[in-house]
Amino acid sequence: MNDLSDDMPERLSLSSTRVGDALLRVSSYSPAKHEYLKVASAILGPTFQIPIAADGGVLSETYANLPDSKIADLMSCCNGIAQCERKAGTKEEALLWLEEVELLYLNARLSRQPKLYDWTPWFPDNVNISIQFARARALAANIFLDIFNTGVVLHRRWRGNKLIPASHKLVVPEITRTIMAGLALRGLFHFRHPDPMIDQRIRDPSLQVLGSWRKLKVKKVGGPGRRMNFSGFIWDGHLYIAGGRQDSLGPFHRDLFSLDLTTLDGWRTLPDYPQVMSRTNAFVGWNIIPCTEHEKAYLFTGRPVIDFFNLTTKTWGSIMTKFVRSEPGDTQAGIAAWPYPGNQLTDSTQQIIGEKLYVFGGTHANTTIGCNLFTVLDLRTKEWRRLSGTTMPPKDADVSIPGPRKTPNSWHDHAGNKFYLIFGESERMGASLNGELHGRECGYAFEDFWSWDIAAGKWTRERMVGNVPCPRSDAGCVYNPVLNKTIVWGGYNPELPTDFASNNTSFSFTYFAETFMYDGPRAEDVSSNSSRRKWTQVLTQGFPTYRTQSQLLVDPQSGKTYLFGGFANKDYVPDPKTAFTQSLGDLWELRIDLPGGHFEGVDIKDEKRTAQLGPWQRCFRCGDAGYWKKCGGSCCGRAFFCDTDCLKAGWKEHKAAHGCRKVG
Repeated sequence: MNDLSDDMPERLSLSSTRVGDALLRVSSYSPAKHEYLKVASAILGPTFQIPIAADGGVLSETYANLPDSKIADLMSCCNGIAQCERKAGTKEEALLWLEEVELLYLNARLSRQPKLYDWTPWFPDNVNISIQFARARALAANIFLDIFNTGVVLHRRWRGNKLIPASHKLVVPEITRTIMAGLALRGLFHFRHPDPMIDQRIRDPSLQVLGSWRKLKVKKVGGPGRRMNFSGFIWDGHLYIAGGRQDSLGPFHRDLFSLDLTTLDGWRTLPDYPQVMSRTNAFVGWNIIPCTEHEKAYLFTGRPVIDFFNLTTKTWGSIMTKFVRSEPGDTQAGIAAWPYPGNQLTDSTQQIIGEKLYVFGGTHANTTIGCNLFTVLDLRTKEWRRLSGTTMPPKDADVSIPGPRKTPNSWHDHAGNKFYLIFGESERMGASLNGELHGRECGYAFEDFWSWDIAAGKWTRERMVGNVPCPRSDAGCVYNPVLNKTIVWGGYNPELPTDFASNNTSFSFTYFAETFMYDGPRAEDVSSNSSRRKWTQVLTQGFPTYRTQSQLLVDPQSGKTYLFGGFANKDYVPDPKTAFTQSLGDLWELRIDLPGGHFEGVDIKDEKRTAQLGPWQRCFRCGDAGYWKKCGGSCCGRAFFCDTDCLKAGWKEHKAAHGCRKVG
């Protein structure tokens, strides 16, 4: 017996689900599912809805009050139903039930005292919960592997193995074999995400959709060039890029450029940001956000003075704001006269909704780990107020709100009813070096997803349903109002390891280049209930190279989605031209096979043979990925070949497909 996700041996079956487990072993899936539901109903009552769906959130008082033995019973029911759904070919339903196992664990964790931060290890002292948790993690990993979501495959097994107590693994050795089987047998640490050697074809249309990344070429040289830690936005069909730095040690930019996305004829140089660096620090990790009502792009750097760029006159200006206190909450949150110590703020996430600027998290003069301070500025009255959170992370967590972090992602829905927050990182290594609370040797990438109801003034922790992205930080993220989808691309996880057998290199972190979408609220969903909305992975034959700190932006009029710039570790994404880090200055457009997704004219068959896969190219003839040489003919490098044999074998087909001719 190697893997409990494939079969549950009779000796490990719980007495409550023994009948269902026996039916599952003989492939009687419908009767088995009926038995599992009967057991769950007996525990929770006939009126309790499972999976829980109230408000789309994850919290359940019923779950939180269950004894450990009943948690294990319910986990066993959910695992059994998930196996039945998987055997029936309904992966989406299977993943929904496996998510319920995660919520049972989460509610047990959130209900304990004192309250724990997400990074703090904790697990119930019940070996049956460990067995069922390992089953759920392994079964979910197997399903995600079926649909090529390799990042989540690795994270579910690796993180699950870290959570389950070692003492439980000694008592039941099958736990280790279950949770670690995929790591040993399938070499999951060797995968990149996406992996260039995996054929990106649709396996489940309910969880995947086709897409295409197209690299765009600006006609004239010049412009922002390579940079990271910059800011950007799209206004009136023009892409604006501001600030940032070229590499870790500089140079540091305070410039501003715009590009007509229709003509791509060349970058226009606009007036530099006028504030001197001694007053504001470097233009790094800031947000510059356009306000439709004011026709201005606002730049909040942590100072009471808010700078703006007038999008009509193309000039800079500023406004003075003030903080309006609310006691005793603001004092308890650590706020003195002004919410941001040192008048500094970097790596926060910000949104303008209507005429209000919402700011969450980031780092300031007193913290490196990040904060969870959530504030709002009314751009009409020029007054700030605190909505939730603190300037510094206290000893014990407040689990009713998002935890302290930097570089999270956010967006708001088309109606402006909710502010959404996902992922981000607690920089625990930096905190350790600075003597802050909660410091450790490695950062933590958050797995959570939240929404702030603007009218109710309340946070809700949302479910992660469907083909979800792996936890990450510093990703590209944007809401596309034409598609009514939020798109997430790239980023990195500071503690998810990667091993490359080809050059015997190991990393303690992972960079991503996958593309995911999350459903926006539908018009018929009056309550904007998130429970029926899900994540979908966008499968592309080629993709921009693995990176973080890029800007993913959308033109709200056309619905076109663009990616610009970013950063990657030189060893992780090798580039002989740079020494330690490599910033990027490339521009891409994402097309998605949905109405309004601009997918017309995409030739998937040709892309499978010619697309750029991160830092590599696909050999036109054999399909292998690597650092191949481009064709030297009149096609200007449309196709690449891994060696002369493939060039000779594929020349005629390439000539016919792309009209290539020999030159010289």
